[in-house]
Formats: sequence, C-alpha cells, structure tokens
Amino acid sequence: MIVSSAAFWLARAARECVGCAGVAGRRTPAALFVRRRSGPGGCQEVGDAMPSGYADALVGRAPSVLGTAAAELRAAAVELGGLATTASGLLGPVLTLDTPETWSSPWQRRATARVDGWLRALRGGAEAMAARAHWYVRTAEAFEFAAAAATGLTSAAGEGSTVDRAGSAGTPDAELEPRLPEIPRMPAGWDVPDAALLRELSTDDGTVPADPFLDGSLGADGRRGGRVAPACDVWSGDAWAGAAAAGRGGDGGGHGGDLGGGGPVSFDPGLLGALAGRLRVAGTAAAGLATAVGRTDETALDAVVVGLSATVAAAGGGLAQALGVAAPARPPGSFRLAGLPVPTDVLRLGTHALAVGGPDLAAAIERRTAHLVAAEEAVRTGGVLIDPRSWFDDAPPPDLGWIRTAAAGLVALVGTDPAALSAADVRDAGRRLAALPPAVREAVVSRLRGQPLRALTGALTRLLRRAGGRSRHELEALAAVPDLLLASAPAALVAELVRLLPDLEPAPPGGAAAANGAVASAGADEANRADPVVRDGVSTSDVGQGGLGDCYLAATLIGLARQRPDLLVEGIRENPNGTFTVTFYRDGRPFPVTVTRALPGLPTGDAAGGAAGGGGGGEAGGARPVPSIAAFDLTGRPELWAAVYEKAYARLHGGYDAISGGDPGVAASDLTGRPHHAVPPGSLSVADIASRLATGDVITVSTRPGAADGPSGGLVERHAYAVLAADAAGGRLLLRNPWGSPDEELVRWYRWDELRPCLRAVTLTSTA
Repeated sequence: MIVSSAAFWLARAARECVGCAGVAGRRTPAALFVRRRSGPGGCQEVGDAMPSGYADALVGRAPSVLGTAAAELRAAAVELGGLATTASGLLGPVLTLDTPETWSSPWQRRATARVDGWLRALRGGAEAMAARAHWYVRTAEAFEFAAAAATGLTSAAGEGSTVDRAGSAGTPDAELEPRLPEIPRMPAGWDVPDAALLRELSTDDGTVPADPFLDGSLGADGRRGGRVAPACDVWSGDAWAGAAAAGRGGDGGGHGGDLGGGGPVSFDPGLLGALAGRLRVAGTAAAGLATAVGRTDETALDAVVVGLSATVAAAGGGLAQALGVAAPARPPGSFRLAGLPVPTDVLRLGTHALAVGGPDLAAAIERRTAHLVAAEEAVRTGGVLIDPRSWFDDAPPPDLGWIRTAAAGLVALVGTDPAALSAADVRDAGRRLAALPPAVREAVVSRLRGQPLRALTGALTRLLRRAGGRSRHELEALAAVPDLLLASAPAALVAELVRLLPDLEPAPPGGAAAANGAVASAGADEANRADPVVRDGVSTSDVGQGGLGDCYLAATLIGLARQRPDLLVEGIRENPNGTFTVTFYRDGRPFPVTVTRALPGLPTGDAAGGAAGGGGGGEAGGARPVPSIAAFDLTGRPELWAAVYEKAYARLHGGYDAISGGDPGVAASDLTGRPHHAVPPGSLSVADIASRLATGDVITVSTRPGAADGPSGGLVERHAYAVLAADAAGGRLLLRNPWGSPDEELVRWYRWDELRPCLRAVTLTSTA
C-alpha cells in the first residue's frame, strides 16, 4: 500500500481526537472547505499543529493527487472489467469437450459436477468484479469532484477571499468544515461467498473414500489397503503410489461413491486426452488471472488510500467523518477453502479453485485413460471379464500378468473341495481379493468361475452355518467375504453367485422364501440400471415407510436426511456390476453389506401408498401400499437410496421380517458408527432439543402405548417420529411421521407440554 505523509497526520490526530472538526493550534487551509455557523459547545482543539507551510503545500497538491488517483481508478475499472469477461469464458473450451461423445460414466457425472461448481464460482467472481469496477468508477467521480472543489477554492483564496490562510474568517462567528468526497459503499454482503457453493467446492479434500472391506474386518491384521502383486509387476514400485497420492485430490476419490446409476458407458481416449489438456490450460490461465485480479484490486485500493490521505490532510480535520468515508475502501474479505493452498476471496474464488482443481482433474483423467486402455486390452487378449464401468477407474492399470498371477494364487488356495477349506483359508481368500483394485478384483473373480467358485461358496455356507465357538471377529471376517464377492463379481456372474449363496438376497416381506435362491418376492422389481441411487439429493421427503414395522429405521433415515445427508450419500457405494454396498458399523468399525438392485419398494403399477397403523403399513388415500420403504420420491420418480438402505439392513439381520420392530437409537448407531442416548422426555426442554438439533444431532421420539388417546391428538402409539425442528419460543416440536403419503410429507407441530406425556423416550445421536 502507498501511504503518503499526510496519512501520518491522519493517524496521529485520530489517536488524539475523536470527532474533532479542526486540527489543534491553528486553522486549516481553505481548500475543500465551506462556511458554516458555529454553535455553542464547539469541540475543543487538542494535539499538535500541522507544520507551517506544509498545509499550504497540500492545498496546491490536492487537485493533482486526486486527479491522478481518479485516473488510476478508472484504468483499474477497465482492467477489472476485462478480467471479468475473461473469467466468464475460461471454461468454454473445456465445456465443448465435456460431452457424452467424449465420455459417459458415473465418474464422468461426478467430474462434470466439479466443473459446473468451478463455472458457478467463476461467474460469481465475474459479477463481483463488475460490481467492484463500478465502485472504482464512482470513487473516481468523487475524487474528481473533490479535485474540482479544491481548485475552485484555491483560486478564490488567491483572489482575496474572506478566508484567511492563517485560519481566521472574515466574520467572527464562522468556522470552516471539510468537504470530503462521498465515497460510495459496496453492497452489503458482497464479499460473503455463497455457503452452498463453498461446501460444494470444499468436498474434495484430497482424500480417497474409505474402502469398507479394507477398513472392516477383512482389513485387519495389518493388511489394510495393501495389494498382492507379482514381483514382475511394473506397478509394484513407488512411482504409482506417488502419482496417486499427488493426483487423487482432483479425482475426488477412488472407485467408491459413483452414484450416477447405470446407463451407457463410453469413453473416447483421444477426446479425453484433449479434454485433459484443456483442463491444464484452463488451470494455468486461472492462476494467472487470479494474480491479475489481486494486483488490479490492490492498485485501485492504493489509489483510494492516496486520494483519501491527500484530501483529509488538505482539509485538516473532520477526522471521524474522514475515517468513516475511508471504511468502504477495505479490501474484500478473504477466507480459506479446503483444498486451496492460499486464501481466496469472492473475486478470485473460481480462479483459485480452477487453478488447483483443473490440473488435478486432468491428471486423474489421464490415469483413468491409462487404466481404460489396459483394461480393454486385458479383456480382449486375456479372456477375463471386467465390467466397462470398472475400465475408467483411478487405479494402477490392470496388467494381465498381475491378473493371472493373483487368480492362480487364489485358485490354488481355494482348490476344488469345499470341505478342505478352513475358516482361515476363506478369510485369507477374502483379504487377497479386498487388497486388489476393483477392475483387477473383478477380473480375478471372473477366473474363479466354475469349480473354484463352487468350492469357495460351499465352504462359506458350511462355515457360516456352523458358527459355534468362533470369535465375533472371525465371524465378521467370514461374513464379509460373500458381500465382497457380490460387490466384485462381473455382472454376468451375479445371478450365479446369488444361486450359490441364497442368503445374499434377504428373505422378502411376508416370510416367503426365495425360490431356488432367485431374487426375492414376486412383486419385487429390478431397479433400472439407468436410475441413480441418489437423483436430486437426499431429502426427508424421499422416505416413505411401507408395510413393514420398521418405523424406527425410517425415522432415523429421515433424521439423517435432515441433519447429515452427506453421511447417507457416503454410506452407499455403487459397484460396477450394478450392486450396492452399504456401510454399517459394528462397534464403530465399518461393516459393509452388499445387495442387488431388486427392490420390493419399487412401484408396480398404481401409486405407492403409505402406512396406516402402528409401526407397520396400510393403505393411504386408496393406493396399494408397497411392502417396504418406497424407492421413489413424492412425485413418483425413482429415488432409490432409502430402499437400498432398508434392503441392506434387512440382509444384515436375516430378512425383511427380522427388522419389523426395533430401536431408533440402535439403528442410528448402526448407520453412523456413533453412540446414541435414549433419555426420558421429562429431562429435556424445547430449548435443549433446539440446541441439539443446531449441533447436528439426529433426534427421534418414540410414543407410548395409548398415545393416540393423548391430548396431542394425531399420534400413533408405539411409533417412531423424526424431529425436524424445534420452536423454543413457542414451545413446539415439528415431527415427521415416517409413513408414506401421496404428494405430501406427514409433518405437524406439537406443543411440547402436551406431547411429552405421550412419549416413551427421546433418542439423541450426535453426528458432529
């Protein structure tokens, strides 16, 4: 910053006088002053006098300094306007290649969402730059006005004005008042970025999503995250590890978390290479643009400080007014954004995010393209099966020699006799598979087809049915192997795997057994492979309890959707073969459960109905109820996530009927890995509940028998509700009944003093 010597006098006098209209010891120069009548009780003059002759010099210099500052501000406005235009078009070349013709896959949709976030940040920055440039121009106009006033008053004083340079006036009751430029203010909150956009840009912190199989029981005994590779594997050194650690931040993670649904999968390596190149160019340009924007704003603010300093020193007083005028000249508020190495502001948010994320995303595309080419070659020449959605994974390219070596070792371990496999052998087989990247794992499982797969699944069936005497850790490790096989098998093997391991499909509602191990009930529909598990974001309105008595689970899902939807999204991983792996927790440790897309909660004809009695379901509005949590939203569009959670929970417990009735606190701990607390309703006030909601707690309430006859009315006895909001001033709670109802959520406010006697417990689960 340029600070003139006049600013020294401004700062010094500011320390010694508050609100004083004159400088101590003498009258101040005539320039920039107008007459006014002095009233009784005028301010007392204190402090040191400005040196004789210095004030006169400032009178002559002020017009020139102000004119120069105004010119610099106008030039900065033009420059910033041009930079805003450049920022708006920075991603244009990228967008022309980010099309289905270049690539189409779940990860592509996630990458495109990142590009869209950068685009919104760039456009927001361009709007802020335009507003800032307008402020430069208006400030320049104020300085030009002040310069003209200074010039006119100086000339008047030279021609015999009644104003005396020594500070006396032609009349004894007149004194001088500074006429300072009226600097405009930027709009309130202009430097505060959009909170939702910040969250979106900050979601990628450079970490890779956890693999629940390696973080769970299969990753025990110090084998978390490793992989078995042949000695001749060219990727066995540290070169890839370093590249992955440096570049996965731009990817937003590994294979896990692709929630885009199935649909067509296609890649054009040539266009992908061009797209990666354009991302690098855009990132480099964004870095230079961010520097230019910062330099331009700093130059403009320097000009503002110089102009204000000269004006205040020449006027010589009105310090409170001068400091108030200077306040709008503050630089834009800066903040730190996760993943950025430098602080940023609203002017440079998009450019900084693109400068960091563009090259990272380009590197991730190049790594995935290398994986794609290698996977295609392995499928073409090696006779292995790899689902196309695994081809574009951010992992070491699946070398065919690596696949063959890993498969041969696994086949030798498994053998052909199920009775010969011990529990330790099966756990070791699971750990070997879990340590492989997804595409390699899928190729290895494909080479087990036939007798090796029958031997492994036969041993699993025998060992899991004769679980007596085994530790909980051993049982969990054994139970994780079928889920890993289902998550990893090529799509062509899923039906065979379910036939070999019928327990992979939970017993359907109503107790009917699945015939020959096939997919569950007669009314179950296979979810369309093109339907994403999360379509429009997780919402409380996506959950509608069906015919099961699992209101406790549905209420917990609603509470999480209200408080921490990100945890629900992170808890589902869509696998390349179309299955879903849902992460639950046992003793705080991940416990993955894999299910197919056969969901009883899909609509089959008429609209889905809601529940109508107790904890179970019934008819609502004349519509036929679905047997489980609905797999669609209020508008009838497929929204799978809640039904997927329910199916995985049913698999975890042995079938749909096994989860009819339960504890919302236990369900919340199973879903989050965090402890829950059930407290008596009388120990809480509405203010207490409001405070816990504000900190992110999931809160459910459970009603007593006979609650329907209580004073609150409209309650269902022995039922769980999610608490969505608390009105401390009004003494009310907003409860959501988890039943499904066509076109509306069943929400209602209840007075706490009337509701409390009807409750059995309030369950609190922290998600912080």
